[in-house]
Amino acid sequence: MNIQASQSEDNGIALLTDNDLEIYSVGISTGGVAEIRMAEASPSRHIVATTVDEEGVAFAQKFITEKHLEQQIEAKIEDVAQPLPYEDDHFDYVYARLVLHYLPKAALDQALAELHRVLKPGGKLFVVVRSVNCPDAKDPSATYDPETGLTTCVHTDQQTGKTHNSVRYFHSEESIREHVTKAGFTVQYTKSYDERLFTDFMRTKLAPHDDNVVELLATK
Repeated sequence: MNIQASQSEDNGIALLTDNDLEIYSVGISTGGVAEIRMAEASPSRHIVATTVDEEGVAFAQKFITEKHLEQQIEAKIEDVAQPLPYEDDHFDYVYARLVLHYLPKAALDQALAELHRVLKPGGKLFVVVRSVNCPDAKDPSATYDPETGLTTCVHTDQQTGKTHNSVRYFHSEESIREHVTKAGFTVQYTKSYDERLFTDFMRTKLAPHDDNVVELLATK
């Protein structure tokens, strides 16, 4: 497996300390790359990595098994916007890279409230979401729903002519900070930067342009 990492992924993993042993990863990364890196850095770590995509979890599980990390990484189907099956104050670190921007306002607040509940006092929440400065957010086809916060953008495949919609809640630093603070977290920082993301799940095809993301670190 030769899947590339990224700036935001590197930033989130760099924040881990030796005391961060129980980790909740919202939206397992492609091939479980981030989770495998977390596990390989400390044999004492246990990572719960979730997704709502059955194909995605099966794909990641293949590489987790190849690395013989099944005892450290638990990949499972789970919806973070629903009540989570964990006791209060369970996790040391929550890693949520490029996943929470799929949730509309109400579901995002529910998800963050649950993440606050299952995080230990003093634990860290790391979030990366696409920003309002992304090209898709400014695309002429984009339509915005103020009630949900979601923007729908129509994409056309230049080879086949087929269209598909992408739907995301594009955030400003202020909007994601507001949601996180509302859930009870204390925000340590927010920052925005350009990052070249991938257009496919396998991370083999780079997007034709940079996207702008908002990175946030908060504590409970």
